[in-house]
Amino acid sequence: MNKVNEETINKIRHTIELLRVQHSNIHGSQEQRWIQEHLTDEKLKQEVLSLSIVAFHILSVLESGEQTGIEIAEKINVTRGGVTRAAKKLLQYDLIVATKHSDDKKKIYYSLTDDGKKLAKAHDQMHETMKKELVDKLTAKYSMDDLKIVANFLDDLYQLEQKF
Repeated sequence: MNKVNEETINKIRHTIELLRVQHSNIHGSQEQRWIQEHLTDEKLKQEVLSLSIVAFHILSVLESGEQTGIEIAEKINVTRGGVTRAAKKLLQYDLIVATKHSDDKKKIYYSLTDDGKKLAKAHDQMHETMKKELVDKLTAKYSMDDLKIVANFLDDLYQLEQKF
């Protein structure tokens, strides 16, 4: 590999590592801050600090109606245990309710409370704002051909990472 290619590859690898570290360390707190800033309810603002990213995604998934932990886990791509842990916290803060249907006493169905709906809406708005900002910044700087190359590169990288 020539010097320029090696430098470019090393820069890509370094940037990917920085993204991983940043995502695992502070991504949650950035989301929490954004949501806090866009809520008016002081009680909910404080509860936001105690919730995980998984908890916020559970709230958003439940906007479409009641679901079991297994259904939620599949939709947000986390373990059932991860859903259970986050659901306990959401139940503690009365953001969701858990019920069992008379025809199946084993399954627990989760649904949103009014406060849960408020947080889910704020979480969704945050993602919409982030998406719009990303699209605006990228399309202002790069052509669609450039973005297609980046998309293909990221897909290839993801596929490669799945092997390890």
